[in-house]
Amino acid sequence: MNVASDAYRLGVVGPSDLVSLVKHVVDKEFPQLQVTPRVYTHEDETLEVIRTSGQVDAWLFTGVIPFVLAEHAGVLTKPAGYIPYTGATLYGALVEVMAAGHNPETLSIDTLDRGLVKEGFAHVGLSTKHVAMLEATEGVDSARMIDFHLEHARENPGAVAITCLRSVYDEIRGEVDAIRLAPAVASVRGSLEALSLELAGRISADAQVALGIVELPEPDADLAAEVAAIAGSVFAIDESTYLLVATRGVLLDYTNAWTAMPMLASLAARHAWVRIGLGIGRSAADAEQRARRAVTRCRTAGPYAAVFSDRTEDYVVTETAANDAAGAPLDPHIAAHRAGLSYSTIERLENVIAKIDGGTVTAAQLAAALDIEPRSARRTLKRLERAGVALPVGAASAGTAGRPSVQYSLRLDRQV
Repeated sequence: MNVASDAYRLGVVGPSDLVSLVKHVVDKEFPQLQVTPRVYTHEDETLEVIRTSGQVDAWLFTGVIPFVLAEHAGVLTKPAGYIPYTGATLYGALVEVMAAGHNPETLSIDTLDRGLVKEGFAHVGLSTKHVAMLEATEGVDSARMIDFHLEHARENPGAVAITCLRSVYDEIRGEVDAIRLAPAVASVRGSLEALSLELAGRISADAQVALGIVELPEPDADLAAEVAAIAGSVFAIDESTYLLVATRGVLLDYTNAWTAMPMLASLAARHAWVRIGLGIGRSAADAEQRARRAVTRCRTAGPYAAVFSDRTEDYVVTETAANDAAGAPLDPHIAAHRAGLSYSTIERLENVIAKIDGGTVTAAQLAAALDIEPRSARRTLKRLERAGVALPVGAASAGTAGRPSVQYSLRLDRQV
């Protein structure tokens, strides 16, 4: 492959086999990038590898553990991201476990998100009741992972260990049956795409990286065309989960400042449920982390939901037309989940509206009744509107010049 003379230098940090995987994808598909391999034999060498490296324009880590080590040490002065391990890698490991005649319901699994593991097992009809999980969170290092797997194997003879770290695999494979996961090519491609966007935009406000996770009950051949509307790219993570890559500026216009999600409505017409989690951040890793949190939030917001997560708050949009009648009352607990508000806040809103003639409320009335700032009242009502809980039903003139105040009614079942 001919590398462009003005290609960005990408420092790829990880074990040799995974660094080679990234380089292979870059050489085939990303002429704007030039890989500078930064190989270690153990993730404890991460900081030394970075500090002794030459000039690079961005960093890509082959897993979350080395990324966290570098981030917490404060050595990352350039855009940086990591390659996530997704459901596709988990499914491959489950097939390998079952093909070898082992029981997949007694596994020990490190690094992977707990929700991802539970959903992956449920998708293939397996229980996680006796599966041990250790997520990659702050304070979890290879030594703790080794102890975790060995202790589980002692308590569950014959159990197989699944790890995402080569150092852990090398240490435990002589004592337990172990499988080492590698990231899916789609995840590598998505991380490279996100970093490319970030480098090209130099993280201006509108060029901030936006990563999305789209979960559907079955594959969707038309999703790529939907994503084209936001000048983005989409990659299959597994059979019915997709990674979406875009930029903040385009998404802001497409969603009318996070108040709508046209893609959600069209997908709802084709599927029994839809979850779209979008994360906006100053780095690919930041955006990816927020996207995962957002898609988890979707699971409590209703069957058709999109959640946008940025540095300030989460914005929830739901598509209710496909699963309930417009204007039908909602259980207050469901309303609170959808809007990301507390149940007590919903109760207070009900009490305010009950005291106002007509059963509607404006931001000014809400602010006065709850003794809060008008700006806070407007934000609360906007969150409820995005979640399909508050419905704008008209405008009330305040008797002075300026834009009339919007009147809202709430879709709440007061009999619950």
